Amino acid sequence: MTKAKYKLKGHETFVIREGWVAKGIHAVKENERVFSEHMGADMLGVGTNMAKSIRYWLKATGLTQERLGKGAKLTELGEVIYQFDPYIEENFTLWCLHVNLATNQELATSWYLFFNQFLLEEFKKEDVYVFMEHALGSYIGEQAFSEKSMQADCNAILAMYGKEQEGKSDPEDKKICPLSKLGLLHRNGNKYKRLQPDLSRFPVETVWYLMQLCWQEEQSVSIEQFYEGSNGVKKILGLAPSVYQECLDVLQRQECITINRTSGLDMIYKNKSESSQQVAKRFYETMRESQKADVL
Repeated sequence: MTKAKYKLKGHETFVIREGWVAKGIHAVKENERVFSEHMGADMLGVGTNMAKSIRYWLKATGLTQERLGKGAKLTELGEVIYQFDPYIEENFTLWCLHVNLATNQELATSWYLFFNQFLLEEFKKEDVYVFMEHALGSYIGEQAFSEKSMQADCNAILAMYGKEQEGKSDPEDKKICPLSKLGLLHRNGNKYKRLQPDLSRFPVETVWYLMQLCWQEEQSVSIEQFYEGSNGVKKILGLAPSVYQECLDVLQRQECITINRTSGLDMIYKNKSESSQQVAKRFYETMRESQKADVL
């Protein structure tokens, strides 16, 4: 029986900080051996453990891949973001990083389990500890894992996404994770609550990106499965059913998909066979053209 691959505490207890992703992709673009030559700390201007953390986050969010003896290189998505949003200023970029992280079973196992299997709407940190211990045990079977490392992952998840009420946090604090801007979790003291993201800042293309990342080989998927299933819209993006339907209608108008609700089928059929990376590139190109048009 094949053992499930998993990863705990690759982040060295550091969450993604403001500016880290931009620093990381620029450093890798400049020198693919930046981490293998132990130059990461100097090039990034951070401590050794922070450099290890940045290295991990770049891999876990799908921006870099490492080759034995050759160092790291930007993935197709990494190249697209480096070209169009090198300083991680677009909300869509944050959503791409989140989607890649929350669906990454091998490198971000705790994130995958939290977003796909943890169902409580309101909870405390201890509730996440209890859940993760059982969920991780079920996922990896008889393999042993460190409870301390598991709890470190739980702490990191809550620190990354838990956003305090406006006015209680310092927007200039570089220790705050940029993914907290997505508004998926609200923190009030030691209590957390799941939230639907701010729809005024939610790019509909995120739904299409998720579909092409997790259902790339499928030409069709049921509306219910894409919403309720593993790596589905409800679990990964936190959208309410009505908002989900609105997003599907927009994607249909954009001719990305065709929706068939006749005869009880309730199916989504893809009209475009583009990769998730191509979805991202097309989003940025469209955005850039729109910005040029506004200037003119």
